Amino acid sequence: MKKQYQVTLLCKTGQYKPVSTLVTLEATNDKQLIMREGQRKIMIQKYWTMADLKKYGYTSGKVREYDREKIARENAER
Repeated sequence: MKKQYQVTLLCKTGQYKPVSTLVTLEATNDKQLIMREGQRKIMIQKYWTMADLKKYGYTSGKVREYDREKIARENAER
């Protein structure tokens, strides 16, 4: 079963805003695989290379499972 994951790359210095994307993969617990796919997708979308990621300080990131209904419920509660 395929699941969606949100990958967010964070700038260590705080100088730049976080960059995020959605990745659709088979259900897995391997966060490194999900992070690599997210980095690859962001680099394609932004026309960046790995050197650009390092230059702008995007050396850390977060991964979370993306559930559209759950997010909609949480926003409605607020």
